[in-house]
Amino acid sequence: MDLSVHGRIRDRLRLAAWRSRFVVAAVCCGLAAWTTVDAVRPAPPVTREVLVTARALDGGQPLGADDVTTVRVDAGLAPGALLDGAADVAGSTAAVDLPAGTPLSPALLRRGGPAAAAPPGSVVVAVRLTESDWLRPGDRVDLVATDDDGARLARRAEVLPPPDEGAGAGDEADAGLLGSATGGAADPVTLLAVSPQEAAAVSAASGWGAVAPVLVP
Repeated sequence: MDLSVHGRIRDRLRLAAWRSRFVVAAVCCGLAAWTTVDAVRPAPPVTREVLVTARALDGGQPLGADDVTTVRVDAGLAPGALLDGAADVAGSTAAVDLPAGTPLSPALLRRGGPAAAAPPGSVVVAVRLTESDWLRPGDRVDLVATDDDGARLARRAEVLPPPDEGAGAGDEADAGLLGSATGGAADPVTLLAVSPQEAAAVSAASGWGAVAPVLVP
């Protein structure tokens, strides 16, 4: 091939390279930017599974496997006290009303018998109330004697769930909503958590007379 032809080809290549210098520079800048962004991109957030209520639950309601589900949340937003396994709720009851989707922690659940359900520093008494059908576990009530004195026996007593002793449907009908029957349907009792100082007066009034509950915030 003639040397002049080689020269013309070389000149054309140089001209093409010169004209495309801005395109090449832009491509290089784009690659550099992409590499930099990828290098400083934060790592995916660490998540953990937590246990939440699958449906709204009433205070005092026993929890079963169908009542809870797990969701994955940012670990930084999940307190360490949250439960993460369905086995953690076995034998538990809801301490208060729980809306659907509530993250569960030990403070929201109660285990064991009535004593375990009572708040720290309180004692459990079984009280015959003038009315109890409208009360629910977790309610707070003042207890007032219904005699002429009308003394206030306890303040902000907490209504506790009835003990689950495997009673059948007929037994539950005799016991009423919150109490267990000691002498038939006309003689129900309600479990209440009161202070140790109030327990004696409440028990005495319940034994010889009637006690009225007054719902308080």
